[in-house]
Amino acid sequence: MSMAPFASVLIVEDSRAQAMLGEAVCRELGMERVYHAGNGKEGLDIIHALDPAPDLILLDLEMPVMDGVEVLQYLAKESLAIPVVVTSGKDLRLLGTVEIMGRELGLPLLGVLSKPVSAGTLGDLLGRRQRSDRLDLLEVAEVRAALDEGRVMAWFQPKVDLQTGQTKGCEVLARMQARNGEVIPPDRFVPVIETQGWGTELTLLMLDLALAEWNRWSAVGKELMLSVNLSPRSLSGTHLVKEIEGKVRRAGVPPSAILFEITETAVADNLAEALAITARLRLAGFGLSIDDFGTGFATVQQLRRFPFTELKVDKSLVTSLSDKPHLAAIVDGVVQLARQLSLTSVAEGVETEADLLALRETGCQIGQGYWFARPMPGDALIDWLSA
Repeated sequence: MSMAPFASVLIVEDSRAQAMLGEAVCRELGMERVYHAGNGKEGLDIIHALDPAPDLILLDLEMPVMDGVEVLQYLAKESLAIPVVVTSGKDLRLLGTVEIMGRELGLPLLGVLSKPVSAGTLGDLLGRRQRSDRLDLLEVAEVRAALDEGRVMAWFQPKVDLQTGQTKGCEVLARMQARNGEVIPPDRFVPVIETQGWGTELTLLMLDLALAEWNRWSAVGKELMLSVNLSPRSLSGTHLVKEIEGKVRRAGVPPSAILFEITETAVADNLAEALAITARLRLAGFGLSIDDFGTGFATVQQLRRFPFTELKVDKSLVTSLSDKPHLAAIVDGVVQLARQLSLTSVAEGVETEADLLALRETGCQIGQGYWFARPMPGDALIDWLSA
């Protein structure tokens, strides 16, 4: 089994037995060069001495001289962006705290694993990282040309009832087609669009494309709720809602079939205008979802202020949920909160059957993620529904 590009690894571990086990696991995963350090200071010395730096660090938390938390702080201070997997025998709540700390420091912390580490758990973690690696951003001119030439497309990812397996709707996701036909993921161009102030243009384009697909699906008896992401930059001004209403009316699609997803940070950044726009969207009959719930701070307050109809639990809380009982309690609490507020609960990032079963236990209503289906073009979605 090869886990390229992880060809070399530094294991920072004071237990010789655990270090040898870690080496065996890494070699089983195809890592050719394995380096060892007995504490954090030794590990940092090895990093400075190696050229190139190791592709991966397996980092124990509890060590003499310099512990794992200090190592993470040093890596961040020195801007050493080496992917890290934290390993420890400590309780999962502490591991969760360290994971959040590492990501807040801006480190590429891939995750935390309880000891003893196995090839299965480490391989699964590294495999997910390789699928989600952020790619280089495209040039502004290239993105602008794609928008002008109609090469930004709408793809669709199903949202599935966790109890019955019935498809309830789909999220509308942007993809870009290069001139050579390559399909480019959103990580490479959506940040460019937002930075350039073209976010509302993208939102309206996705809505137009989604409305056209909805009518095609409706003609063959498939009527699904469409979830469209509303750009944070769209939450200002007075013209957007009227423009949206006009597009939906001309397309002949009922407003109740459209739901707009808004991130928690977006509503926090533009509070007064966001309140006005979301109220007008609800008055027009559209659904409203708070996206990435659990990644911000004023979450309950936002739920009280805004007329949401759906709550999406962030994938950082959902993916590998079955292995994180400390997060399961949080997800359970979020789902119960949604139920008390009469909001539909949606979990994004469902990647395994174990995650699905854990979510069912919480009573979460809808799931979205690779376990069900990857995003796909509209034609492929019809085929997927038929199958």
